[in-house]
Amino acid sequence: MINKNWGWRTLPSGWRYGVIILLVLGIFLRFYHLDRKVYWIDETNTSLRTLGYTKTEVIETAFTGEVITADQLMRFQRLSPDRGWSDTWTALTGTAEHTPLYFLLSRAWIGVVGHSVATMRALTAIFSILAMPCLFWLCWELFQSFAVGWVAVGLYAITPLHVLYAQEARPYSLWTVMILLSSALLLRSLRTPSRQNWILYGLSLIAGLYTQLLFGVMILTHGLYVLLTEKWRSPTTRAYLMTTAIALLAFTPWLALLIHNLPKVQESTRSLTEGYSFGYMVNRWFLNSSLAFFGRELGSANLLVGVLCGVAVGLLPRITPKRSWLFVVLLVAVPFLCLALPDVILGGRASLRIRYLFPTMLGIQLAFAAQIALQGLWGRTWRQHFWRGVLGLLVVGGLASCIVSSQAVVWWNKSVPRSSYYPIVSALINEAANPLVISDGSVTDTLAFSRWLDPDVHLQLSLEPRKIRVARGYDPIFLLNPEESTKRIFTRRGYELTLLYRDTTDADDVVDRLWRAEKSQ
Repeated sequence: MINKNWGWRTLPSGWRYGVIILLVLGIFLRFYHLDRKVYWIDETNTSLRTLGYTKTEVIETAFTGEVITADQLMRFQRLSPDRGWSDTWTALTGTAEHTPLYFLLSRAWIGVVGHSVATMRALTAIFSILAMPCLFWLCWELFQSFAVGWVAVGLYAITPLHVLYAQEARPYSLWTVMILLSSALLLRSLRTPSRQNWILYGLSLIAGLYTQLLFGVMILTHGLYVLLTEKWRSPTTRAYLMTTAIALLAFTPWLALLIHNLPKVQESTRSLTEGYSFGYMVNRWFLNSSLAFFGRELGSANLLVGVLCGVAVGLLPRITPKRSWLFVVLLVAVPFLCLALPDVILGGRASLRIRYLFPTMLGIQLAFAAQIALQGLWGRTWRQHFWRGVLGLLVVGGLASCIVSSQAVVWWNKSVPRSSYYPIVSALINEAANPLVISDGSVTDTLAFSRWLDPDVHLQLSLEPRKIRVARGYDPIFLLNPEESTKRIFTRRGYELTLLYRDTTDADDVVDRLWRAEKSQ
C-alpha cells in the first residue's frame, strides 16, 4: 500500500542520483541538435499559420508558373514586419482544424526571439520541461507518494516519445502540459473542494480545448472518473458539472467556426478516414507501445512490450486504492477507445497515429512509475527484482534511442516516407550548375523541401502543369514529385524523361521523386 512518507530524502541515494542524472540528460536531449532533423510538412504548416500566411496565398503568389528562386519561396517561412497578429488569426480561422492557443503562443515567442527552426522547436522543448512538475504533482494527487513522482519524472525525461515531440514545432508538448495540469487540478478539486480550485480547473479545461481538439477525450475521461467515484447529487459533483459546462460554453465560438468550415476540415483530414484490416491495426497498436518507450520497431518483441504495458496497468488495483488505479485505467482506456472504436467500426487510422495517443501513453507511464516505485523500490521479493528489471529496460532502451535519434536527420516522427528524400534529392539539385525545378506537388511539401535548396535555385511551380511554359536558359531541368499526367504532358512536348531518384523508403508505396527532362533533338 501507499506510504505517504516516501519523500525525496527517503529514497535510496542511488535512486536519487539516478533521477537527477535522468533529468539532466532529458533536458539536454530536448535542446541538443534542435535544428538537425528535417523541418517536415506538419512543422512547415505550423510556421505558415504562425507567420500569418495561408496556403491559398502561397498558391496565388508562388504557384503561378513564373520563375522564382528558392529564397523567394522561403519568404513564406520567415517573419515579416508586414505580417501582424491579425494575419496569424486569419490564417488560423481559415479552416479552424487546429485550435489557436499553441500558434498564438508561438507568434508571441518568435516576436521576441525571431523565427527559425531552432527557435520554433525551442518553445515546444520548454513546454515539455514544464510538463515535468505537472507530472510530479499529478503523481502526488494520485498516489500521495513522492517516490512515484520522482520515478515518473525520471522516466518521462528520457522517454523517446516525449523527447522526440519536444523537438517538433507542433502543439503536442503543450497538450501534454494541459493533460497533466487539468488532471492534477481535478483531483485536487475533488480532494479539497473550493471555489478557487474549481476556477483553476475550469481554466485548465478551456486552455486544453483551445490547445488541441482531442483534449475533448480528457473531458470524457474526467467525467467518467467523477461519475464512478462521487455521489451523483453531491455538492462536489454539481461543482464539477458546472465547471465543465462553463468550459464547454467558452469553447463554443471555436466550435461554431469549426462547424462553419467543416468541408475544409474534412478535406484536410481525409487521410484519417482510410481504413486498414483489423489485424494490421492490432500490429500497429503494439508497435506504438514500442515506439513510445523504446523509440523503434522491435519486431516480435512489440507484442511483449504491449503485454508489459497491460501488466503494469492491470496490476495497479493490487497495490493502490480505487481512486488511484481507476483514474490511470480510464486515462489509458478512454482516449484509446475513442479513437480505436470508430477506426474499427467505420474505418479510419486515427488510433494508429501515436501523436494522438498522448493521454494513453501518459497513463501507461503512470502505471510503470507506480509499479516500480511501490514494488521495485522496497522489499526483497521477486516483484522487486522484476520491476527493477523493467526500470532498467525502460532507461537503457529509452536513452539509447534518444542518443541515436539525436544524430539523425530523419526519424520516424517526421514521417520517413514523406521527408527522407529531402537531403538526397536536394543534393542532386544543388550540385547542378544552373538548374530549374518544375513541380506540381503539394504546397506544404514543396515549401518543406525548398528549405534544403540553395537560395538561388530557380523553380517553376503550378498546380496546373498544362499552363507551365518551361523557361529558357536553364540546364538541367528537373521534375520534382510529378504526377503521371505531368510526365505525359512533358513527353508529348518532346522531352525525354530520365528517373534520377526513386524513393523506396516505404516498400508498399514506392515513389519516383526526381526526373530529369531533356528536350529531344
